[in-house]
Amino acid sequence: MRFRYFLKIFVDEQTARRASITPEVVRKLRNTGTRLEYSSGVISLESKENHDIDEELVKALLRAIGRPVEAVAEIELNGRIKEVFRGKLDPDKPLGIMNDEYKEEEEKDDEKIDEEDENEDLFIDEEELMEEIYYDEDEEEY
Repeated sequence: MRFRYFLKIFVDEQTARRASITPEVVRKLRNTGTRLEYSSGVISLESKENHDIDEELVKALLRAIGRPVEAVAEIELNGRIKEVFRGKLDPDKPLGIMNDEYKEEEEKDDEKIDEEDENEDLFIDEEELMEEIYYDEDEEEY
């Protein structure tokens, strides 16, 4: 199964130029074989086939940018591209900050699960239980 990762970071041209020529970023790009391009407000990182985008490279790039940025991560799997992340990347919190709408969706899903749990009847009525037990015993005799 062939795959490739893409990371798009939304920054202005001046920031992109400054960040992409820092020695640490250049070294990590060479070592990992990751491609970096800039076009129309987007730094695009593209991994080598069947490789992840190096986390240390992303951290170095974020440190070079020096501020939180909007980003989108995608994976190409057997020719199909699927978004796997959309949100903010922060040099101080490199694992990412999700957008408010993603947080809201998670909260709605959690609330829905909680409501389903509350509505679920956890206890069986004693009379119903006794009827089921005696009914099953009567069936076995025949």
